[in-house]
Amino acid sequence: MTMILGLAAISYCRPEWFSDLGNPSLKGFVETQLLSVLGVIVTITLASAASLHLELNRLEDDTGEGFSEARWATKAYAYLLIALFGVAMALVVAKPLLATDAHWQAAFNGASIIIIALNGMALIDLTSAVFAIPSKRKAASGQST
Repeated sequence: MTMILGLAAISYCRPEWFSDLGNPSLKGFVETQLLSVLGVIVTITLASAASLHLELNRLEDDTGEGFSEARWATKAYAYLLIALFGVAMALVVAKPLLATDAHWQAAFNGASIIIIALNGMALIDLTSAVFAIPSKRKAASGQST
C-alpha cells in the first residue's frame, strides 16, 4: 500500500520522474517489453505453483494431513498473476490512448512498476514455499525443516 501511495504522490507532485519525457526507459518498457517480462515471470511462477500443488498432494497422501490453507494461497497467487497479466495487457493498450500528459504517463508507468513488484513478490513467495517442502522421510516422521 505504501508503494502505491508513494508512486501516486510522485505521479502527481513530480511526474517528470516517471513520465515518458523524463524517463525514456520507462516509456520504452511500458510497451511489449512489459508483457515479455511478465510472461517470463508468470510462466516461472505458475510452474512453481503447479509443483507446490503436486507436492501438497504427495504430502497429504503420505501424512494424512490436509493443507487447505496452503492450497488456497497457491491458487490465489496463480489467479492473481493471471489477473495482473491481464491488467498489464490493458495498461499497454490504454496508455497510448489515455496518457496524454505527464501526470497520466507517470501514473501508467507507476502502475507498471507496481505490477512488476507484485509479480516478483509472488514469485519469491511461491518459490520459497516450494523449497520449504520437507523430504518424504521428514514428512513421514513428522519432523519440520
